[in-house]
Amino acid sequence: MVKPAPNLIHAILIAEPVIKVGPPPPPPPPSLPLVSSRNGNLFQGRNDPNLHWYLPDFNLAADVDPGFAFVASQSSQSEGGSPFNKARLTLRLHKSQPDDVSNPDAKLQEISLAEMSANLSTSYTDDKTGQEHQKPFAATIEDLGNGDFQLTVDPLLGPEVILLYQDLTFFGKATLSLSASYQAWSQPGAGYLLARKQQLFESNAIVAMKVQTLSAPTETSAAAPRPFAAQSFIRKDMPSAISQRGGDTLVQTSQAWAKQLPIGLKYKQDRYQLKYTISTDTVTDHVILNANDLKDFSLSQSEFTELKAVDVSQYPTLSKLYMGVLSRTIVMVPKRYSVVRGRAGCAALCVAVVDSSPASGSRCRFEFDFTIAPEVSRIEVYKLQQEIKGRQELKDYKLKLPDFQRDSPPSTLETQFSSNIHIDQGALPQTFSVTVSIQDEGVQTPAVANANAFIMRLSSSTGADLIGSLSIKLDDGYPQPVLSTIDLNFAHTAGSDHEIDVQIVEESSEIKFTSQLPLDLLISRYALIKGSALTEVPTNVVLPAKGSLTIPLPPDHMDLTVAVDAQLVIPQQMAKSDTMKFLEIRTADVQETQYVVAVNGSGIDFNKVDSVEASITFTTLPNVTPRVLKLNTNVHADSTHIVIPLENAVFALPGTVNLAVHFSDPEISDLNFTLQNDFTASPVLIVLQSDIDKNLPKPQS
Repeated sequence: MVKPAPNLIHAILIAEPVIKVGPPPPPPPPSLPLVSSRNGNLFQGRNDPNLHWYLPDFNLAADVDPGFAFVASQSSQSEGGSPFNKARLTLRLHKSQPDDVSNPDAKLQEISLAEMSANLSTSYTDDKTGQEHQKPFAATIEDLGNGDFQLTVDPLLGPEVILLYQDLTFFGKATLSLSASYQAWSQPGAGYLLARKQQLFESNAIVAMKVQTLSAPTETSAAAPRPFAAQSFIRKDMPSAISQRGGDTLVQTSQAWAKQLPIGLKYKQDRYQLKYTISTDTVTDHVILNANDLKDFSLSQSEFTELKAVDVSQYPTLSKLYMGVLSRTIVMVPKRYSVVRGRAGCAALCVAVVDSSPASGSRCRFEFDFTIAPEVSRIEVYKLQQEIKGRQELKDYKLKLPDFQRDSPPSTLETQFSSNIHIDQGALPQTFSVTVSIQDEGVQTPAVANANAFIMRLSSSTGADLIGSLSIKLDDGYPQPVLSTIDLNFAHTAGSDHEIDVQIVEESSEIKFTSQLPLDLLISRYALIKGSALTEVPTNVVLPAKGSLTIPLPPDHMDLTVAVDAQLVIPQQMAKSDTMKFLEIRTADVQETQYVVAVNGSGIDFNKVDSVEASITFTTLPNVTPRVLKLNTNVHADSTHIVIPLENAVFALPGTVNLAVHFSDPEISDLNFTLQNDFTASPVLIVLQSDIDKNLPKPQS
């Protein structure tokens, strides 16, 4: 290959054209919205006309706000001796697209907000001038992600705590103010302000400034940049960029954004009730009932407050719930109290007393005696238990039914009959006794006629029930009456937990229900419960007296429990002969009277003892033989009625109680021993574990 001469190479190199490289083109201006295109919360893009920018919207979190809490404490006193309160308020905000972003197919981009701040304000009236003033509280904002923000006001001190509490729960004048800034393109001289400087500008404050200028290529010149100066009327201290394209000059500015959110009484709703708490050195997390709890060291005298955070309408057999913050209990007030049904039938007795003495002016008297108990659905109670366990602030609380009656206002029973009515504690826990006496009131108002009318009301199927009210006692300090309906009618009865025996029969894949009652039951629904899962099954089947029926057993039945709702089967038109099934009727001479004897074994350790049978005899009344009273782990007290001479009921009724004790440990033999008791002085014999232990055989040495 022939190489070119060196001179020729030099000539070729000289002949090549020389290319001059100028400065690189300026970068495109930042992609930001155009202020001049604003329409509500929407803007057009600076660089892309198809891009739509929008300002985000902020609102208070939807109910129930999981972040809301008003937590106060009293750890010291003010100069005047009043409690010095400290409190912390938290609530949540939610960011979303504004309502005027209505086209979901548009190319949208959210405008980023910077330097966001919040201010919570409430109003008060000046003591001296009577003028209304605003009280601001600085707040912090934390981005929780997913559009949620936590707002915190901390600390609230002294009078501020009561001021804000009353505005949130009574006056409803609190307002939340949000402010921020965002970057946008605007014409030079247009009004643009940083949100945090807005008040200074409105006060004509003058501050120093720097203006950054940018240039952009134009269609007529692609070579050198064409710098230009900001116009003299541009405010100072505004970080900005100026660009020019096609003869239009734009300035990158910080625009102010603000929004006010009236709070009103949003957080007064019942579902926020448990979120207002106060603690002292002796009481923690007491639910604030009213502003007095913030003004008084002793808080409320009652530990109870009505629990409104739970929607009790979901549980039709309950009327109200009351929360005890010290005992950690929730008292369920039933919709009504009804006659108890059990293995002996209905706890309803009528004693017809005939006075045969010649000197008697009143010849006849009827005494009706009822034991009433809460008529509540076991299925509803289980559902309520699950809801309570699922609430963080209530999970340690235990459900219970009322135990005591209150004297004022008194319990009542509405009846047009001339009668004496007495309502008292029952022999068994959470039961009450109702005694109605009807007697002759002259020739025109014989007791027999009124008693017959009374019995018809007990058996009515037309809604003519005997209605009253039971005054319930929560504790000595609760100020308002707590009332529940008394409904005496055999169509409404209260059952026990052990009236139906439930047995799983693996061989036939069935659940067997066996009635323990001498009366037919109509099962309206049952629930299959496995852990926290509940499967409710509506039905309409009759469980015969002392009889059985079966339902299918689900395949997954490990640790399965069953709850049943049932009522007595009542004839549509109840005849007198039908009434005798539900109302026990006795006759007695006035020389005799009805008396109740009972045995209470609440002091027995039923982990050791399986059951106790108590047989009572009276040496002075050998013909009076009460039925055997039975106690076990589910039944700690039992009672029975006896008819005895009046003098025994008034003066002395010595009795011998033979106790047959069966132990849980099969290695321990049954024990029999006796106790003596005067049932006039103590109608209820209390049996203690120590009574059993001291009668056990002495171990062989």
